[in-house]
Amino acid sequence: MPGSSDALTGPTMNVVTYLVLLCSAPLLVACGSVDIRPTGKDGAPAPEQSASQLAGDMPIPAGATVRPQETLVMGTGNRWMGRISLSVPGDSQVAYAYFRDGLPSAGWVLTSSSYSKLSFLTFSKAERMATIQIQTSSFGGNEVTITVTPATKPANTTP
Repeated sequence: MPGSSDALTGPTMNVVTYLVLLCSAPLLVACGSVDIRPTGKDGAPAPEQSASQLAGDMPIPAGATVRPQETLVMGTGNRWMGRISLSVPGDSQVAYAYFRDGLPSAGWVLTSSSYSKLSFLTFSKAERMATIQIQTSSFGGNEVTITVTPATKPANTTP
């Protein structure tokens, strides 16, 4: 019957499917080419900050580059909090020693450390805590994540 719902079967359905796919392709291509990078006031791409600019009062190894998609920093100087994700060239043991030995000269106090395939260093300074995670990258060099948070005060345990 020409008026029934079975009219879109066989060859007719194949033509409709083909037309829908053909019309959708330009939309998908357009979505894939949208530039979602942050921009400055005049529409130009926003300049990327260096690792040293983001880290403020925390020494950063030479040659380290920021991985912006995994970095979130709030504040500046010696009051920043958040996470900085870095690619650091060289051997993981050298990167570990750099942070272990370099941060105390910037006023950070080492509170705990562990060196292995996935290394951790924990520091404190004033009212902030920093955890540094170092892992050898499968592409060479190291993936370093620095997380800085407010220090918590221990609960009062006296009755």
